[in-house]
Amino acid sequence: MTAEHLVSAPADMTKVNICLRSDMRYWTRVLGVSEITLRKAVMSVGDSSWNVRAEIRRLRRT
Repeated sequence: MTAEHLVSAPADMTKVNICLRSDMRYWTRVLGVSEITLRKAVMSVGDSSWNVRAEIRRLRRT
């Protein structure tokens, strides 16, 4: 396995920190979304990972 396949989890799993590159990489892979979509979700509902997940689900339904 190469280093690009290893994505470590954020230190705080309850927050989506869009300022940290490592967190962005983790959340985009876990949620299966682009960085732009993740940023929009965080801007809409805040940085709570539960709220961001709910927003991503909502966006997928529309």
